[in-house]
Amino acid sequence: MSIRVGRILRHEDVHGVSGTGEHIAEVIEFSDGSAVVRWLGKDAMTNVAAGIKNVTNVHGHGGKTEIEWLWEQEAPPDPMDAVIEKKILEAGGSTDASNENGKSGSAEAEKDAEADALADEIVDEAAETVALVTGKVVEKLTVKKVAQKAAKKAIEKAEDAPE
Repeated sequence: MSIRVGRILRHEDVHGVSGTGEHIAEVIEFSDGSAVVRWLGKDAMTNVAAGIKNVTNVHGHGGKTEIEWLWEQEAPPDPMDAVIEKKILEAGGSTDASNENGKSGSAEAEKDAEADALADEIVDEAAETVALVTGKVVEKLTVKKVAQKAAKKAIEKAEDAPE
């Protein structure tokens, strides 16, 4: 999965809170599918969502609000794929669907089943690690980076304000 950055466009403000326009909020979708929305304006706030589908379900208002994706970075190949393949081979399994004769043997099928079980354990451990790291990234983004950005915008507004 990729990482995407976008903005929320609102055609009609159903609740009269966040306004309308081409840039009322900023959106980041992380490689694990979770998302952060930073609402702009006088009632600025940051929301963390399990996924973009949750964001559009809550804030889409039947098409009155949409997300415009501005940037996307394709995710690099998953390094766990190489680890899993190595573990399968170490366990005596094969990453091919058939053996040298083109037929799966029962001994090979048993080794593949063991390797699959080992691969599942590795994937579960990796998923837990990714979830922990993602939580830390979201925490840091929503606290430190948002505070820095808000301070920068406040300074810009103060500099532009009439004396």
